[in-house]
Parts: sequence; structure tokens; C-alpha cells
Amino acid sequence: MAACSGAGGQPPAAAEANAVPLACPRVTIPEETREVTRFRASGGRDLTDVTSRAAVLDYTGGCEYGRDGVTVNLNLVLGAERGPATRDTQGAYRYFVAITDPAGRIIAKREFDTTIDFSPNVGRGGSIEELQQQIPLAEGVSAANYGVVVGFQLDPAELEFNRNPQRSF
Repeated sequence: MAACSGAGGQPPAAAEANAVPLACPRVTIPEETREVTRFRASGGRDLTDVTSRAAVLDYTGGCEYGRDGVTVNLNLVLGAERGPATRDTQGAYRYFVAITDPAGRIIAKREFDTTIDFSPNVGRGGSIEELQQQIPLAEGVSAANYGVVVGFQLDPAELEFNRNPQRSF
């Protein structure tokens, strides 16, 4: 396996002469799914009703080509904080990783659960989620036109909150 490069199974001399680097898929985090804000069940939607907030802060990764396609290795950095409406010591969140084809259509999607512990004195915490996604490709085909989309799996109310430009915080 070669990390983000490959020779398409050609003999070494031919591979060097025809070397076309095989790129990793593009990773995106849509703004509308980058964060999740949870509210207490009473229905209020101001800062005093927030039980927790979490965000995808960053990611690192790469890919490795093999005979069956490309394996995308991704480390998601998540951060969360406790809100004023709770004293819980942790927050539970669901996030997704989707693979898109060159036309932008989702061809695979997986959801993952994570729990982030809030530190006792600060009420914040973080997590690094280590993931691997496989994209089947013919040998020698680049994954450069494929995509990896990550974000929080939101319910309709959470998504509407994120899309609302008038939110107060």
C-alpha cells in the first residue's frame, strides 16, 4: 500500500515514467452540520436553555491505496461544553461520515456515537475520533473526485437552529 500515491500495478520502471499521483478524496464539514446545540426539554431556545454544545473543530488524515480501492484514515477533533441548563458530567452526540461520488451523490454513510466528558471545573471536553472509510475503486483510479463529508447527525429542529441566521448566540 502507498499513502496517497500509487503506480497502478505497473513494473517499477514504467510506474516511474508514467507516475500520476493518486490523490486523497476531499474532506468537507458543512457549516450547517459543524455544530450541535442541545436545549432542555421545556422548549425554550435562549442561552439559559442550553444543555450542551458541540462542534467539529478540526480533522487530520490521509489515505492509502490498495488493490480494492482507497482507505481514508480520518481523525476528527470534537469539542463540547456544558450549558447553563444542566449539571451533566458528559454529553452524548451522534455524527456521520458520508462518501460522495464524483457527481456529489452520497454512495455510503455511517453514523457514530460518542460521549464527551466535561471537566469538573471548566465544563468543557474534547475527543479525537479515529475513523477508517473504504472507497472501492478499480486499480490505478484516483479518489481525487470523491468526497468525504462529516458533521453531526441533527434532528430537524437542530438543523433549523443551525440554519437560522437570527440565532442569538
